[in-house]
Amino acid sequence: MKNADYCGIIIMLRQLVNNGVLSKKEAGKVSARIATQLGADIIFPL
Repeated sequence: MKNADYCGIIIMLRQLVNNGVLSKKEAGKVSARIATQLGADIIFPL
């Protein structure tokens, strides 16, 4: 389940970057922190 949660978060972060709400650098920092907290086994690029 943790990988599915992480995948959904990545999709949301990509949308935020595409809409100009977050920079790609900020989204990368957020995704790294969340992957660590969730213990995700797979990592998706932004």
